[in-house]
Amino acid sequence: MKKIIYATDFSENSVAALQSAAGLAKTLGDDLIALHVYTTGSNGVKNAGILKQHQKELIDFCQEHLGEKYDPHMISPAAISGNGVAEEILKFSKDLNVRMVIMGACGASKLKDRILGTTTGEMIGRSSIPVLAVPPVFEFKHPQKILFSSTYDDQDVIFLKELIPLAKLLKAKIEVLHISHKQETEALENLDKFKEKVCEQISFEDISYRMLYSSEVFETLKEAIGKERPDIVLMPDRKNSNFLKRGLTRDMIKKMQYCSPSPLLSFPAMP
Repeated sequence: MKKIIYATDFSENSVAALQSAAGLAKTLGDDLIALHVYTTGSNGVKNAGILKQHQKELIDFCQEHLGEKYDPHMISPAAISGNGVAEEILKFSKDLNVRMVIMGACGASKLKDRILGTTTGEMIGRSSIPVLAVPPVFEFKHPQKILFSSTYDDQDVIFLKELIPLAKLLKAKIEVLHISHKQETEALENLDKFKEKVCEQISFEDISYRMLYSSEVFETLKEAIGKERPDIVLMPDRKNSNFLKRGLTRDMIKKMQYCSPSPLLSFPAMP
């Protein structure tokens, strides 16, 4: 059975992520692990009493914010110590059959977010597991539409293959959105080529395609998400031999998780 890991720092920004994690775990039939990473202190000594304290705080947090939906048989609480939150999450999830890691989309400190980036942003850049960043004001409902931000390259066909099992379990539709700065004729030709590749390799009827024309990719995508409010937005981390372009892709994903009103799903780049 697959597992969903919900990682929390007990901040208000992680409450919506908890509710989404519980809803998705129930819908998908996955085990849900609520994970909290706490620092060990300067001496690095682990204390059993402190562990129990954090474990209790984690259970209390889940009970408080899930209310009647809290089920101790559905959620396994886990508190672990470490000095690097993202690093400890990655270690914890390494040998588990994890479908995704779900986290709040913003960190607890705005100043820290500007200087260091959020833990969620770090996870998006480092995780080999899909990461779902949930906005603090998001209200979970059964996902019916997944918006896939695509560049129409060959990697996106593979990402679609990875996305479809989730879409089938959710009985959700997929809209492939491409933002092009090219002339309309050339852009439509690229769309036709991409659709042909998809049809050759993928058997899934609930896929639609849409194209917007703009040189401002980020702002146009942000506006489209704001208007349509899809239940999930997929922005995969694409492999690129050009480290600058790959860095720009990751920066755009991290930037979007600050402002997207919809949960942002990031697939890791292919090896």
